[in-house]
Amino acid sequence: MRRSKLLNPLLAAALLMTTTLYANHQHESTFDFVKKDAVTIDRTSSFELDMTPAKALPLFTAIGEILWAPGWQPNILSGDGFEEGTIWVTKHDNSTTYWHVSKYNTQLNEAIYTFVTPDLVMGTVKVVLSDNSKKGSVVKITYNLTALSTKGNQKLRSHYSKDHYPKMIAEWKMLIMKNMKKIKSAHK
Repeated sequence: MRRSKLLNPLLAAALLMTTTLYANHQHESTFDFVKKDAVTIDRTSSFELDMTPAKALPLFTAIGEILWAPGWQPNILSGDGFEEGTIWVTKHDNSTTYWHVSKYNTQLNEAIYTFVTPDLVMGTVKVVLSDNSKKGSVVKITYNLTALSTKGNQKLRSHYSKDHYPKMIAEWKMLIMKNMKKIKSAHK
Protein backbone atom coordinates (compact mmCIF):
# COMPACT_ATOMS: atom_id res chain seq x y z
CA MET A 1 0.00 0.00 0.00
CA ARG A 2 2.75 2.45 0.94
CA ARG A 3 4.63 1.71 -2.28
CA SER A 4 1.43 2.44 -4.25
CA LYS A 5 0.94 5.83 -2.56
CA LEU A 6 4.50 6.79 -3.52
CA LEU A 7 4.35 5.44 -7.07
CA ASN A 8 1.11 7.17 -8.08
CA PRO A 9 2.42 10.75 -7.60
CA LEU A 10 5.71 9.76 -9.24
CA LEU A 11 3.85 8.17 -12.14
CA ALA A 12 1.67 11.26 -12.50
CA ALA A 13 4.69 13.57 -12.49
CA ALA A 14 6.52 11.42 -15.04
CA LEU A 15 3.44 11.24 -17.25
CA LEU A 16 2.93 15.01 -17.12
CA MET A 17 6.59 15.73 -17.87
CA THR A 18 6.77 13.21 -20.71
CA THR A 19 3.64 14.44 -22.43
CA THR A 20 4.66 18.06 -22.03
CA LEU A 21 8.12 17.35 -23.45
CA TYR A 22 6.58 15.46 -26.37
CA ALA A 23 4.16 18.28 -27.06
CA ASN A 24 6.92 20.87 -26.93
CA HIS A 25 8.90 19.03 -29.59
CA GLN A 26 5.86 18.89 -31.84
CA HIS A 27 4.93 22.57 -31.62
CA GLU A 28 6.21 25.75 -30.08
CA SER A 29 8.86 25.35 -27.40
CA THR A 30 8.10 26.35 -23.82
CA PHE A 31 11.23 28.44 -24.08
CA ASP A 32 9.44 30.48 -26.76
CA PHE A 33 6.28 30.69 -24.64
CA VAL A 34 7.13 32.27 -21.31
CA LYS A 35 5.29 33.41 -18.19
CA LYS A 36 4.49 36.88 -19.53
CA ASP A 37 2.75 35.22 -22.51
CA ALA A 38 0.70 32.63 -20.58
CA VAL A 39 -2.92 33.33 -19.71
CA THR A 40 -3.96 32.07 -16.27
CA ILE A 41 -7.57 31.89 -15.17
CA ASP A 42 -9.31 31.13 -11.89
CA ARG A 43 -13.06 30.61 -12.28
CA THR A 44 -15.67 29.48 -9.76
CA SER A 45 -19.33 28.80 -10.27
CA SER A 46 -21.93 26.75 -8.41
CA PHE A 47 -25.35 25.16 -8.64
CA GLU A 48 -27.68 23.13 -6.46
CA LEU A 49 -28.70 19.49 -6.73
CA ASP A 50 -31.49 17.56 -5.02
CA MET A 51 -28.97 15.02 -3.69
CA THR A 52 -26.95 14.94 -0.51
CA PRO A 53 -23.27 15.87 -0.88
CA ALA A 54 -22.26 12.27 -0.16
CA LYS A 55 -24.42 10.95 -3.03
CA ALA A 56 -23.50 13.77 -5.43
CA LEU A 57 -19.69 13.74 -5.00
CA PRO A 58 -19.18 10.52 -7.03
CA LEU A 59 -20.87 12.20 -10.02
CA PHE A 60 -17.75 14.37 -10.35
CA THR A 61 -15.25 11.53 -10.84
CA ALA A 62 -13.80 9.77 -13.86
CA ILE A 63 -16.43 7.03 -13.52
CA GLY A 64 -19.33 9.19 -12.33
CA GLU A 65 -19.27 11.62 -15.23
CA ILE A 66 -20.00 8.74 -17.61
CA LEU A 67 -23.57 8.89 -16.27
CA TRP A 68 -24.22 12.44 -17.45
CA ALA A 69 -21.43 13.96 -19.58
CA PRO A 70 -21.90 13.29 -23.33
CA GLY A 71 -18.84 11.69 -24.91
CA TRP A 72 -17.03 11.29 -21.58
CA GLN A 73 -14.97 8.11 -21.95
CA PRO A 74 -12.12 7.97 -19.43
CA ASN A 75 -9.40 5.37 -19.90
CA ILE A 76 -8.32 4.60 -16.34
CA LEU A 77 -4.62 3.72 -16.20
CA SER A 78 -4.25 3.25 -12.44
CA GLY A 79 -6.52 3.32 -9.41
CA ASP A 80 -10.28 2.91 -9.36
CA GLY A 81 -11.40 6.27 -10.71
CA PHE A 82 -12.07 7.67 -7.23
CA GLU A 83 -9.06 7.13 -4.98
CA GLU A 84 -6.25 9.63 -4.66
CA GLY A 85 -3.51 8.86 -7.14
CA THR A 86 -5.87 7.52 -9.80
CA ILE A 87 -4.69 8.42 -13.30
CA TRP A 88 -6.84 8.44 -16.43
CA VAL A 89 -6.80 9.78 -19.97
CA THR A 90 -9.56 11.38 -22.04
CA LYS A 91 -9.77 12.45 -25.68
CA HIS A 92 -11.79 15.44 -26.85
CA ASP A 93 -11.57 17.59 -29.98
CA ASN A 94 -8.43 15.78 -31.21
CA SER A 95 -6.65 16.48 -27.91
CA THR A 96 -5.57 14.05 -25.20
CA THR A 97 -5.87 15.10 -21.57
CA TYR A 98 -4.03 13.36 -18.72
CA TRP A 99 -5.79 13.45 -15.34
CA HIS A 100 -4.67 12.77 -11.75
CA VAL A 101 -6.84 12.56 -8.63
CA SER A 102 -4.93 14.85 -6.28
CA LYS A 103 -7.57 14.72 -3.54
CA TYR A 104 -10.77 12.76 -2.99
CA ASN A 105 -12.16 13.26 0.50
CA THR A 106 -15.59 11.81 1.28
CA GLN A 107 -15.54 13.34 4.79
CA LEU A 108 -15.21 16.87 3.39
CA ASN A 109 -17.11 16.08 0.14
CA GLU A 110 -14.26 17.52 -1.87
CA ALA A 111 -12.20 16.43 -4.87
CA ILE A 112 -9.26 18.02 -6.67
CA TYR A 113 -8.12 16.87 -10.09
CA THR A 114 -4.87 17.94 -11.75
CA PHE A 115 -4.73 17.69 -15.53
CA VAL A 116 -2.66 18.59 -18.55
CA THR A 117 -3.57 18.78 -22.20
CA PRO A 118 -0.10 18.97 -23.78
CA ASP A 119 0.58 22.09 -25.79
CA LEU A 120 -2.72 23.57 -24.59
CA VAL A 121 -3.46 23.94 -20.85
CA MET A 122 -2.59 22.61 -17.42
CA GLY A 123 -4.38 23.13 -14.14
CA THR A 124 -6.77 21.89 -11.52
CA VAL A 125 -10.49 21.34 -11.09
CA LYS A 126 -11.76 21.54 -7.53
CA VAL A 127 -15.23 20.25 -6.64
CA VAL A 128 -16.65 21.05 -3.20
CA LEU A 129 -20.12 19.98 -2.10
CA SER A 130 -21.96 21.36 0.91
CA ASP A 131 -25.44 20.97 2.36
CA ASN A 132 -28.10 23.37 1.20
CA SER A 133 -31.18 24.20 3.28
CA LYS A 134 -33.37 21.80 1.25
CA LYS A 135 -31.67 18.45 2.03
CA GLY A 136 -29.66 18.77 -1.16
CA SER A 137 -26.25 20.06 -2.17
CA VAL A 138 -24.50 23.17 -3.31
CA VAL A 139 -21.90 22.09 -5.89
CA LYS A 140 -19.02 24.55 -6.23
CA ILE A 141 -16.66 24.02 -9.19
CA THR A 142 -13.36 25.91 -9.45
CA TYR A 143 -11.03 25.73 -12.43
CA ASN A 144 -7.51 27.14 -12.11
CA LEU A 145 -5.78 26.89 -15.48
CA THR A 146 -2.64 28.14 -17.20
CA ALA A 147 -2.14 28.11 -20.96
CA LEU A 148 0.87 26.23 -22.32
CA SER A 149 0.79 27.83 -25.77
CA THR A 150 -0.76 30.56 -27.87
CA LYS A 151 -3.53 28.10 -28.79
CA GLY A 152 -4.04 27.47 -25.05
CA ASN A 153 -4.40 31.22 -24.50
CA GLN A 154 -7.15 31.31 -27.11
CA LYS A 155 -8.97 28.38 -25.48
CA LEU A 156 -8.83 29.98 -22.03
CA ARG A 157 -10.02 33.34 -23.34
CA SER A 158 -13.01 31.79 -25.09
CA HIS A 159 -14.09 28.58 -23.36
CA TYR A 160 -13.25 29.76 -19.83
CA SER A 161 -14.15 33.45 -20.21
CA LYS A 162 -16.11 35.16 -17.45
CA ASP A 163 -19.20 35.00 -19.67
CA HIS A 164 -18.85 31.42 -20.93
CA TYR A 165 -17.72 29.65 -17.73
CA PRO A 166 -21.00 30.06 -15.77
CA LYS A 167 -22.90 28.81 -18.83
CA MET A 168 -20.66 25.73 -18.97
CA ILE A 169 -21.31 24.94 -15.30
CA ALA A 170 -25.05 25.59 -15.72
CA GLU A 171 -24.97 23.05 -18.56
CA TRP A 172 -23.47 20.52 -16.13
CA LYS A 173 -26.52 20.93 -13.90
CA MET A 174 -28.86 20.58 -16.87
CA LEU A 175 -27.10 17.40 -18.03
CA ILE A 176 -27.19 15.90 -14.53
CA MET A 177 -30.90 16.69 -14.17
CA LYS A 178 -31.61 15.27 -17.64
CA ASN A 179 -29.85 12.02 -16.67
CA MET A 180 -31.21 11.75 -13.12
CA LYS A 181 -33.10 8.52 -13.84
CA LYS A 182 -29.87 6.83 -15.00
CA ILE A 183 -27.97 8.33 -12.03
CA LYS A 184 -30.51 7.12 -9.47
CA SER A 185 -30.55 3.61 -10.91
CA ALA A 186 -26.73 3.49 -10.72
CA HIS A 187 -26.89 4.48 -7.01
CA LYS A 188 -29.06 1.48 -6.15
